Amino acid sequence: MESTREITEMIVEEAKKSADHILQEAEKSAADTLKKQKLRGVQRAKEASKILLRKAENEAEFNKKNSIANSKIKAKWVILSKKETWIDNILKEVKNELKILKQSKKYLSILEKLIIEAGVTLGGKELVVLLNPQDSALPLKLGNLAKEIGEKTGFKTELNMSKEKVEVIGGALVKTADGKVIMDNTFDDILRRREKELRSEIAKILF
Repeated sequence: MESTREITEMIVEEAKKSADHILQEAEKSAADTLKKQKLRGVQRAKEASKILLRKAENEAEFNKKNSIANSKIKAKWVILSKKETWIDNILKEVKNELKILKQSKKYLSILEKLIIEAGVTLGGKELVVLLNPQDSALPLKLGNLAKEIGEKTGFKTELNMSKEKVEVIGGALVKTADGKVIMDNTFDDILRRREKELRSEIAKILF
């Protein structure tokens, strides 16, 4: 029969083995857990990297598109600016052509027509004509012009040349005797009135 001491030693030995087994299992479990945690960490890091990469790619694509859009807008502004410059230059040429026209023999009859047109628009009667200093020296027959205005309006008309001079390219400014109503038929105002239309016409021709 085994002694108490031997039984005790056996129990202690079994306990040690059991403890060692439990410890090994615990270590294995801890190692497995650590491995799993590492794998999860790596997986999360990969997913986070993918998200960051996707975000960076999206931002890069957005910036690229934004940059292209800004470049297109700038290009359009440059083109529009060039077009405006060309149109302005052509309008300047038109003004120069009108100045040249003033030196021709045709100008006197053109000026007379502009005065008649303004007089008819005002309804005739007593009217005053304003011209630039150069045109004031032209041999205008105001009596004949007044008669034609009277025939077209049905009212007896009188045209008087104003001592006041206007600084314009050419054409005439006609007003009622009391100065309350004015018809500006100068080249300058005709150009101003038609500028929008002229710009549109020039743009169609050029572009």
